[in-house]
This record gives sequence, C-alpha cells and structure tokens, in this order.
Amino acid sequence: MLDPHDILRDVLAEHSDHDKWVGTPFERIKRVSNSTVGDVGQAFVERLCEELGFDIEVPRSPDGKRLRQSPWDISIEDVTFELKTATEDIGGSFQFNHLRYHREYDAVLCIGIAPADIYMGSWTKADVATGAAGKLISMEKGANASYKLIKRPDQLHPISEFAARVLNVLA
Repeated sequence: MLDPHDILRDVLAEHSDHDKWVGTPFERIKRVSNSTVGDVGQAFVERLCEELGFDIEVPRSPDGKRLRQSPWDISIEDVTFELKTATEDIGGSFQFNHLRYHREYDAVLCIGIAPADIYMGSWTKADVATGAAGKLISMEKGANASYKLIKRPDQLHPISEFAARVLNVLA
C-alpha cells in the first residue's frame, strides 16, 4: 500500500494550478493563505498611499488598536474604501470576494496581483450597487449578503494609474 503522504503528493501534483507563477516576481503570493493575501494587499496599499503622499487612516478601536473587523478597510483622503485583493486565477481573471454593499463605506478598491503585474480598479459604492462596476455574483446560492466581482486584467488599470484612479473616485 502507498503511504498516504505519497498519495496526497500525487493528488496535489494532478491539481496544481500555479505553474504560471513559478519563477515570477510575485510568486510568493501563492504561498500565503487567502486571508493573508488580503493582509498583503492592505499593507501594499497603505505603503503605496504613503509613498504618494495621500493621507490615510485605518480603523481603530477607542483605545487605538487596529481593528481587523470594520465596515471599511482604509480611508484615503477622508474617503472610506472596502479593499479587496485577489491573485490571477488559472483562467486569467481576478475574483474579488466578499463585497458587501450593506456595510458603510464610500468606495471599493480592488488590487489584482498577476504573476508579474499589478492591476487596480476603484468604484464608488453606488457604482457597485447599480452594476456600473460590473456584475456581482452571489457568494452563496440564494443569499444576498456577500458577492464576488470578477475582472480580467483588461477590465482593470495598471497600478501605475493608482493615484489618478483613486483621485477620480475621491472627486
């Protein structure tokens, strides 16, 4: 009988979908958990905003501790954003999961990480709610609290346009 470890290694080899990431600049993003991908996106946006000279805030408790659960993830120039980060899937799209328009925020900021590129999109909450940002797909059949927004790279903008695109949403 085969060792269960060998069986799992064989199954993993059959189901691996990350070969396109091997040897690429952002390969390490595929080695972190899904929740950590969000943390990476949060830290990236914070540092990018600081580099660009934007005033930012993150949600904090009354005693000053950073909140992990909040209706919004980052405030840029006094506009609150729900921030979503996704890696490019095997089909070449980004799935920005768990968008919720019942929460209080002003806009959505999506960061798409591809093997060698970074993309972004930003939309007002009204754009998201009316479908102008794209079709939302329910994360759970028959439920309407959490959605995903799927975007291809050509439906997003290169990260080099971050400042202009965020300022456009702020206007």
